[in-house]
Amino acid sequence: MEVPVFSRYRNSEFLQYMKDVLELVNAQDVDVLQLTAQRDALATVTNQIDDLFQQEKSSGITQELIELDTRRDKAFMGIKANLEAYSYHYDAQLQSAAKRLLFNLNNYGTNIPRMNYQAETAIIDSMISDWETETDLVSAVSTAELNDWVAELKTANQAFNQRYLARVSESAANPATSFTSIREVATDAYKSLTAHVQAHATLGSNTTHQELVNEFGILAKQYNQTVGLRLNSGTDTEEEAPLDEETTGTSDV
Repeated sequence: MEVPVFSRYRNSEFLQYMKDVLELVNAQDVDVLQLTAQRDALATVTNQIDDLFQQEKSSGITQELIELDTRRDKAFMGIKANLEAYSYHYDAQLQSAAKRLLFNLNNYGTNIPRMNYQAETAIIDSMISDWETETDLVSAVSTAELNDWVAELKTANQAFNQRYLARVSESAANPATSFTSIREVATDAYKSLTAHVQAHATLGSNTTHQELVNEFGILAKQYNQTVGLRLNSGTDTEEEAPLDEETTGTSDV
């Protein structure tokens, strides 16, 4: 049976996966299948995740973070697009300046806008520091006439970090179960449920257990494929990343 790669799932994807599993199980007579306790355990924690997810979505600061993250991503990609174009410029001085800046930018990574919140903030801050303090890069920014672009990226990144810290304070003032911990509980409940189903399928005579095993496998395969396509498309964002998951390098609120 294919295993869902939960570490790559956004919170919304993780939540919906658990709901889909419960729907498959609830379509059967769980008492006859001897899965009532395992189903109930997963249902309870899934409801908790749903509540926490809705609370996260309702945070005004969370929405601000999404907008500010988009703003800085646009500024970053605008700068990079300009540098890539100028690296082919007929003016040798402009071409050289663009290549120096692009080399510095690429040293920090090739998919910076897709990194987790803290990593992107730190990298942009370090890159801008290079461009504002290293003589050859300061000159290159001026030659490429990117001062306004750099100022916009710096402003957006600082504004994002300020609101991010505000959300940290908000969460500290209103402590609640974290997504990380509750996902761990849900994952354990899911594993317990599927282990029981597989055990009954192997040792028992009710063919419904094997049908559920097959359905779980198909469901996991479909989710893994969908998440894989999202991650490979270059459109992955962190608009769904809760505070306690932004350190993982995955994107999700």
